[in-house]
Amino acid sequence: MRPLLTRGRIVTLSVLAVLVLLGTLLFVKPSAHEIHSPGATALNTQVDESDPPVYAYRAAASQSLENVRCEIWHTRDSRAACPTGAVLASTYFANLTQSPMTLYIPWTACSARGGGSDGFNVEYFPGTRTLNIHCYAAKPLISTEPIFRGVMAQPPTALLLVPTQSIPAGLVTIVEDVRTEHLLGDDNYEYKLGTATIS
Repeated sequence: MRPLLTRGRIVTLSVLAVLVLLGTLLFVKPSAHEIHSPGATALNTQVDESDPPVYAYRAAASQSLENVRCEIWHTRDSRAACPTGAVLASTYFANLTQSPMTLYIPWTACSARGGGSDGFNVEYFPGTRTLNIHCYAAKPLISTEPIFRGVMAQPPTALLLVPTQSIPAGLVTIVEDVRTEHLLGDDNYEYKLGTATIS
């Protein structure tokens, strides 16, 4: 009687197992998840989008909603004085009102860099006084998604509302961390968005 596992069958099964493993590592997308760093404080944030959309990429973060609106105004006309607070409020982010203990960050919601994301979360690092916006995505090592080339429309600016109760007074650095997770290792890029003073 001939044995079931001959040398040829063992080699064939081994090659098939290696091919399945390689295919999994190269073409399977892992599950996306929030980034949680040791020593960091997770912050529960909100995002607000203006209607009509706002396109302002040099506006600074502030705890004053009126200052942020004025900064957005100045990205359109740097020489003109800002209009009254009521005019600014009716023009930019009309559904928002000033909240205590809140930092308003003009932000393009993870879509301006890194080819999009599956989500985001925000952490504060007390040792370096850094507010880190983690934009995370999960992708296979070899993607079968189409690659779009050419001119892409820039996304509108949203406001990221960050509670400041757990951030001591002083200057903080705001960083966007774009992270793409693969089954074998991650791609990670950081971009400094600016600074803000917490009072």
